[in-house]
Amino acid sequence: MRFERRFEVPKQPIETLRLIADFRHLMSWDDSVESVTPLDELFAQGARYVVRVRFSGNLIDMEYTVSAYEPGVRAVLTGVAAKATAIDLIEVSATDSGCVVDYTAEIQLAFPYSLFDPLLAIQFRKTVDHAVDGLKRFLAA
Repeated sequence: MRFERRFEVPKQPIETLRLIADFRHLMSWDDSVESVTPLDELFAQGARYVVRVRFSGNLIDMEYTVSAYEPGVRAVLTGVAAKATAIDLIEVSATDSGCVVDYTAEIQLAFPYSLFDPLLAIQFRKTVDHAVDGLKRFLAA
């Protein structure tokens, strides 16, 4: 399942990307997240986080790693759980009033859960849209 969102924010690209990619801020904009535990002291490429997220009433622990980080340009975060993997690609580009954010979330479920992708995509889409709305509010503050 792939979800792509594009939106503008009033912050500059370096600050915007750092606020999104450093998952210590994740609970500030995604209310499906129950907790975030950083496994590394500093944010950088390779930083890891344990994220506990609620989906359809279930708590799921995912270990995320900042797989790639180019300040003010792009970040890739890879999450792994027992039954799913997620890849978040965030790209930012400057505008006259701040920047444009291109956010892509790709979620792959393990078999046999992958058989339910069409049905689960509806719920994932709602979750992604709600998180992006929260992210827009967080970045506008």
